[in-house]
Amino acid sequence: MRARTGNPVDVAVGARIRNLRLRNKLSQTDVAKQLKITFQQVQKYEKGTNRVGASRLSELAKIFGVSVDAFFSEVNTGGNGKMPRRPIDQLTDRHTVRLVEAYEALADRKLKIAIVQLAEQMARCQVK
Repeated sequence: MRARTGNPVDVAVGARIRNLRLRNKLSQTDVAKQLKITFQQVQKYEKGTNRVGASRLSELAKIFGVSVDAFFSEVNTGGNGKMPRRPIDQLTDRHTVRLVEAYEALADRKLKIAIVQLAEQMARCQVK
């Protein structure tokens, strides 16, 4: 049995839900409880395997304190039906979110520059 893949728009909306959930430091269980659904259903929304209905998007918008159109801010299929890979998509990884939050908390501009240079150097040196 092959894994079901979602429509590119559903996948993009799901990624945005995950991004907002992580930014709000909520678990899938936390969101599920507020929506009165299972955490597995939240997982399916985030993966784009299940489509999120309009009323559910409205509930999610209230939970995250955003407007419903925020879920579509990254949607752009480029006419070919496939979602282009964008840097913002990386913000669905909880470690990336933590790194960005820690970086943004730094007040010293020189320290920020040093961290970026270190990360760039590390990326260049990694074994492929």
